Amino acid sequence: MKFEKEKIFGRMGVLISFLIILILIEFALRITGSNPRQFLNVAKNEVVTNTPDKRLGWIPKKGVHKFKPWSASGKDTILTVNGDNSRYTGEINDEKEKIIFIGGSITQGWAVNDNESFPFIIQAKYPYYKVYNYGVGGYGGYQSLLRLEKVIKKKKDIKFVVYGFIKHHEERNIATGKWMYILNYFSKRGHVRVPYASLDKNNQLLENEPIKYIKLPFSDHSALAAKIEQKTMYLKSFFRERKQTDVSLKIIEKMKLLSEKSGSEFVFLSLESFGDERDKKYENFFDRSKIKNIKCLLPQGKKYIVVGDGHPNELSHKIIAKCISAKLDFK
Repeated sequence: MKFEKEKIFGRMGVLISFLIILILIEFALRITGSNPRQFLNVAKNEVVTNTPDKRLGWIPKKGVHKFKPWSASGKDTILTVNGDNSRYTGEINDEKEKIIFIGGSITQGWAVNDNESFPFIIQAKYPYYKVYNYGVGGYGGYQSLLRLEKVIKKKKDIKFVVYGFIKHHEERNIATGKWMYILNYFSKRGHVRVPYASLDKNNQLLENEPIKYIKLPFSDHSALAAKIEQKTMYLKSFFRERKQTDVSLKIIEKMKLLSEKSGSEFVFLSLESFGDERDKKYENFFDRSKIKNIKCLLPQGKKYIVVGDGHPNELSHKIIAKCISAKLDFK
């Protein structure tokens, strides 16, 4: 009997010690800046511009989305999504030859009005074309490729396909743990699951179904549980990250082949440089693959961003549009 009591007390001691250790770890994480699982603190009536999609993760929500000023010095903005989930660039006329823009939020024109995005400005300059803006906030190259596949099946007489690229697309293409964490943080805006690409043993592109940020019990209340979630997601994408540039180049190559198959000219639009050896790697790739590429880098400085948001403002979009027109001259 005495032995059984000692055994029970021994187990209780181990359990209590384990709980104390967890409490100490939790306390240490809190005082060093770690927190439970967090979401963007948004108002209940914040505009939701995306809706879930089984293949693409999310797509723009049809309708007229009105935003209040992003700062005290800002203005109201309108983002209009057409029935085909493209952003409004003027009246639709499928009789004309088409210019298709794909990419992320900069191409979409997040935080500026419909008529201030650079695809809209291009449309105004070249009225004999119909410009479609299929850029989507949060998209990288892989989601843009999937979107392009859908567009090409439905649209005829596409003259140009222009892919607006920033360096963070590499991380989005392979769904890094860090990117998944950011999407989780913004998930109340409609970002749910993320499709991603990888390479097989023969260095061929693998297209993977959308994945979601993991959810552990108590992570909404425990910094330790939230930290385990983060580390798990980081580890799961660790080996993919080492191939993110190669994956991205494969995606771009597939965009080009897909465009050519539909009778279109593919154009790689660089909106941002890497500032490292990858710039040269991309240039060599474009030369080998005979991919038309232009650089219209985002202007730098506070005067070129939307205060309170950080995306390029109306002036920045005008500069990008002018650069695109000068280097491509759609005729």
